Amino acid sequence: MSSPKSSRKKSVWGHNTGTTTEIVYTCPANCVAEVSFIHIHNSTGNTNITVEWYVAADSYTSHFLEGKNLGAAEYVQFPDIELVLQAGDRIQVTPDTAAHIDTILTVTETFVPIG
Repeated sequence: MSSPKSSRKKSVWGHNTGTTTEIVYTCPANCVAEVSFIHIHNSTGNTNITVEWYVAADSYTSHFLEGKNLGAAEYVQFPDIELVLQAGDRIQVTPDTAAHIDTILTVTETFVPIG
């Protein structure tokens, strides 16, 4: 008989005012993380954003949203997304011009014991 795995649901946020890639969330070691919600909001200016899923095991970056234009007070939302991240995988956001980008993710992390 297997014992239930412990998990926790949480929301994390990112804040980017430049043009560098911001790592909004990284799946911790010994965990699997299920991303169920992503919200990206631009408060100022006009910018194009790229949202990426970095897959650590393959050292691969998947551009699942690229060049999405967001004007001031606009947002893009993925309310029913189902991404399963492994340890070291991450979600990252990059604007192409300086703006005020806030990102919110909701994830459920499940502990995966070694052995």
